Amino acid sequence: MSTRPLSFSSLRTVPISERKADTDERDYGAPYSANGTLSDLLCSLPNLGAGADLFRLRDAIVSAHRHGRKIIIGCGGHVMDAGLSPLLARLIEQRLISGIVLTGEALLQDVEIAMVGQTLSSRDQDLIDGRYCMTEETGRLINDAVNMGSVENWGFGTSIGKKLLDTELEHLEHSVVATACQCGIPVTVHPTIGADAFTLHPQTHGESLGSAAMYDFRLLAGMMAEAGGGVVLNVASGVVLPRLFLQAVDAARNLGKKVEGLTTAVIDPSASTSSVADVMRRLSQPDGEGYWLSGPDEILLPLLFGSVIDVLGDDVD
Repeated sequence: MSTRPLSFSSLRTVPISERKADTDERDYGAPYSANGTLSDLLCSLPNLGAGADLFRLRDAIVSAHRHGRKIIIGCGGHVMDAGLSPLLARLIEQRLISGIVLTGEALLQDVEIAMVGQTLSSRDQDLIDGRYCMTEETGRLINDAVNMGSVENWGFGTSIGKKLLDTELEHLEHSVVATACQCGIPVTVHPTIGADAFTLHPQTHGESLGSAAMYDFRLLAGMMAEAGGGVVLNVASGVVLPRLFLQAVDAARNLGKKVEGLTTAVIDPSASTSSVADVMRRLSQPDGEGYWLSGPDEILLPLLFGSVIDVLGDDVD
């Protein structure tokens, strides 16, 4: 073998004074003390990496709230399935959320929570029997609401919200859609025909479904037209909502609306490359900032808004 190891005796070294600092000891984490407060816990986190992004996103939400800017949250189904609907409902009541955007799956689970206090799943045997997606009560409530709402030219969110508020469901206080409707906060729903179970129910009418979905996309475009300088969060939706947000902004700008300076964030441990690019990079431009908190939404969303409320203090109810 002719190749020999190199001798490093003549390697040139660089003094510390000429190196660029990556971190500062003021940003390091610190031990949390027993009997501490939420502020103490937050102060114990390092102001680096995901911790720094969390604090920057917190500051953007605080600033948006104080200056009357929009704070819009888009949710995939996992948000409801992870038990976060009571948190979102309370944030709506506190006026810390200006708009809610849901996938069809998130709507379905929100209605299930209002009806029975929990989300539901099908058994593998149901797929063999052809009953995997065929929940009677949930599909009937959603489609009855949309069919009736189409007469009034309402969208999905308004139709379902009003229907829920007219019921006497035991767990209604945990419904994001009902709470948003009650508080006058716009909520849009974006179903996928065939993929969302309620679109296969015998009560489904394609005309009503399409009309309500189109209305809600136009409403989303209207929300985004007013979102400049605000915050848009995409939580646990890797395909549908990132593209919807982007196209809603595009439609608003096409009609002459000026939308810029958005702070955007993806909160999703397994976000796709395209969703991160659409929300973080494209949606935040021009003059905005985008973040990706790549951890579980059931931990990060409460931590994020807990830190927001900790800063705002008496500014929220």
